[in-house]
Amino acid sequence: MNFYEKAKALMDMEATEFTGGVSEQEIARAMNALSVVFPESYKTFLKDFGGGDAGGEIIFGITGNEEDDVVTVTQMERSQGLPEPLVIIGFWSDTLLCLDTAQMDQGECPVVALNDDYSQRELEADTFGTFLYEYLAEE
Repeated sequence: MNFYEKAKALMDMEATEFTGGVSEQEIARAMNALSVVFPESYKTFLKDFGGGDAGGEIIFGITGNEEDDVVTVTQMERSQGLPEPLVIIGFWSDTLLCLDTAQMDQGECPVVALNDDYSQRELEADTFGTFLYEYLAEE
């Protein structure tokens, strides 16, 4: 079982509030809008859940809500200087959490934490699935 599947098994549906899964066409439109390819584990998350609250923290996705929509938030931050290959998946504790799609390897890329001026990056997890699993395992 991969880390995304382990994370999915940990999700307490009473402690989560997701918008609902989206189609592959919606995912393709989002990737096209951002000129990136999402990692496989994140695409699966989008298909399964869309985006929303997991244990008190918002995971950005394809939601139709400007405040937590991955395309809207990423485009807004790019207009402020966010490097192109980064895709914002959350804003936790004054830290931007991003997929670093420039580091794609075998269909997955790392999740990195950025400070507010984008000058410092810190590795959070090797993949989105690992990131989600480690977060949920702590809850």
